[in-house]
Amino acid sequence: MLFGNTQDKDPMDPKDIRNLFIFLILAAFVYFTYDALILRPQTEALQKARHIEEIQKQAGLTPGPVSAPKPEPRDKVLSQQERVYFRNKEIAGSIALTGARMDDLSLLRFRKDFGNEEPVHLLSPDTTEAPRMIDYGWIAETPSTRVPNADSVWRVRGPAELSPEIPVTLVWDNGAGLTFEREFSIDNSYLFTIKQSVTNTSGKSVTLYPYGSVSQKGVHGDAQNPWFMHEGPIGWVGDQLVEHKYGKMRKEPAQGFEADKGWTGLTDKYWLAALFPPQNASARYNFTYKGDLKDPQNNGLYQADFTGSALTLAPGQSGSVTSHAFTGAKEVLILEDYGQRLNIPHLDLAVDFGWLWFLSKPFFYGLHYLGKWTGNMGVAIILLTIIIRSAVFPLTNTSYRSFARMKKVAPEVSALRESCAGDKPRLQQELVKLYEREGVNPMAGCFPILLQIPIFFALYKTLFVTIEIRHAPFFGWIHDLSAPDPTTLFNLFGLIEWTPPVFLHNVGIWPCIMLLIMIVQKKLNPPPQDAIQRDMANYFPFLITYMLSKFAAGLVLYWTFSALIGLIQQMIIMRANGVPIYLFGQYPGEEKLEKQVREGPAAHPLIEMAEHKAEEALFRDQNETAEIKKISPPKSAQKKKKKKK
Repeated sequence: MLFGNTQDKDPMDPKDIRNLFIFLILAAFVYFTYDALILRPQTEALQKARHIEEIQKQAGLTPGPVSAPKPEPRDKVLSQQERVYFRNKEIAGSIALTGARMDDLSLLRFRKDFGNEEPVHLLSPDTTEAPRMIDYGWIAETPSTRVPNADSVWRVRGPAELSPEIPVTLVWDNGAGLTFEREFSIDNSYLFTIKQSVTNTSGKSVTLYPYGSVSQKGVHGDAQNPWFMHEGPIGWVGDQLVEHKYGKMRKEPAQGFEADKGWTGLTDKYWLAALFPPQNASARYNFTYKGDLKDPQNNGLYQADFTGSALTLAPGQSGSVTSHAFTGAKEVLILEDYGQRLNIPHLDLAVDFGWLWFLSKPFFYGLHYLGKWTGNMGVAIILLTIIIRSAVFPLTNTSYRSFARMKKVAPEVSALRESCAGDKPRLQQELVKLYEREGVNPMAGCFPILLQIPIFFALYKTLFVTIEIRHAPFFGWIHDLSAPDPTTLFNLFGLIEWTPPVFLHNVGIWPCIMLLIMIVQKKLNPPPQDAIQRDMANYFPFLITYMLSKFAAGLVLYWTFSALIGLIQQMIIMRANGVPIYLFGQYPGEEKLEKQVREGPAAHPLIEMAEHKAEEALFRDQNETAEIKKISPPKSAQKKKKKKK
């Protein structure tokens, strides 16, 4: 043969070919399944997130480096720019034509401090002492598309002053075929309606994303109780309440959520600046912080914003997106009304009623309507106290009946302690028999009181967060129920010209009245059977008075009248059970019982005598046993005698 002898290779076995094809098909199936279900969605989500972040940077939405120049006077900054002014019965302010940014808004009914005529400034320009701003705009999908930014100068079309009856429209042309319009409307309360429109005459399709943001530099407002209430970025996103405290945001600078319904904003103790995107439309909600984490002045930028769904406009088309902004006081009924009318979910949660909201919120409604009926929030607190005490009367009735019976059997308890001295098991048995015979349950008086503790905390939360209490006067020297009693015992309530230290300053007249009532009430309660508990009971009125004196006068007012009502109820129940009332002396047997408890069973003379007798008996028994051993012969001798017999 021309090429010599060659051996033909063995052909592949048909089974191996079949297995190879099966393997290739399975491998392809696994690969494409993984790519379609896992890899591709992850890649698309990552690309989308990067894309959104990139276009946010283009629009200036993502916070950049923050500087901390010296703050300028607010009025001076406002006068440096051309503005469109607005006003209704609740708010007044202006919108800067440069950037079309809402950075000037004051609340007309609320003052910054008590006795100060300056109103609360909810929004202020960037370079002022407490800057907070609301901004709206568009983000272009294509970086080359010009969109309005913070430096864009808008012009007014039509009326130049915004009022509830007259909207204002601002216009900006990018010079490349896109015309942007922003129409502002306000109602008679705290709501803005912002309609953003775009007309495309550029000759090519354009894709835009609407956005809105509320931001502030540093921590300001009423952020003084971070442990008791939430202040900072807040929102309802999808089906959850999102709250980010300022301190936590500095550790976790960025948080993002995707949802088709919700709202976002920044909240103070009493005020709220919130954005309401179009509902039932996909949006991304972001909570971000940018700044120096080691800055002791905390001049960083906190921001809550949303980015809406894409709006694609063909040549010659126009499109618009309408959203809303709330800028005002956190009045619960107004928030609930806006939530229902605009279909905004859980807007009332901007008021932090706490985890006892199922008690706090009913207390708020009662306080609100009683205040409107009486015209005085202090009187409303007193009436609410009477209602609450009436509602829990079955519990207090059980407690006071138990206390009355304990007072009644105090002499018998003292006698049992003497007769059973040194025999604790017998003393316990006799006490149980006595309590069963007299129908006394020592724990019956404690448990109902413990059940009332959540009521106290819920009411405290209500008084703390309810704006109706802020700067609300009572009678006499109480001009602000949300502030502590302004008088102090340590300068004889103003008779001495001396300013006591801060830690003594607020022990005022109402806390002292509360202390007297609590001391009288303690006299009506049975003395604790434990010396430590007795000492705690003696010091408790003074401790609680010192603690509550630093709290709002409205809370002290509640506690005082609650204790007074309880005192009257307890005296009536004691008389109904035949127990005499001794306000200025010891109850029969109580002094002896106190001495027994204070000295303790080991120091009681009867117990010492009993122990001495027991020792004598034990010594006598030991001696008698020894004598018996001496007299009695051994057992072996006894056995020998028996054998002899």
